[in-house]
Amino acid sequence: MKPKLSYHAHIYFDNEQSALASKVRDNIIQDIPQLTYRGQLIPISVGPHPKPMFELHIPGDCINYAMASIDTLREGLSVLIHPVYDDEYLAHTQEAKWLGSSLPLKLDVLKIKQSH
Repeated sequence: MKPKLSYHAHIYFDNEQSALASKVRDNIIQDIPQLTYRGQLIPISVGPHPKPMFELHIPGDCINYAMASIDTLREGLSVLIHPVYDDEYLAHTQEAKWLGSSLPLKLDVLKIKQSH
């Protein structure tokens, strides 16, 4: 992925996996101190996300390390990593990377950048 951007990681879990998700979150936070945001577990589906998840913000200059670390520590959970763009649809589709199984996002709620 391109190192100059910032990125969001969404780590998905089922409600019965909350303890596992909390452990994964703690391990990732410990391994990647450069994270600029460390979201709490969200026990419901929000926005385009089809199931419970937690969100992390990754500076672009550590994206390659962060992706490798998250892949190692995700314990089988699905992870969506995407750049932060004005065009949220593009960021969550063509520019997104999945670790583990991909999930169907609710794309109709995403903002598409209009060209002039």
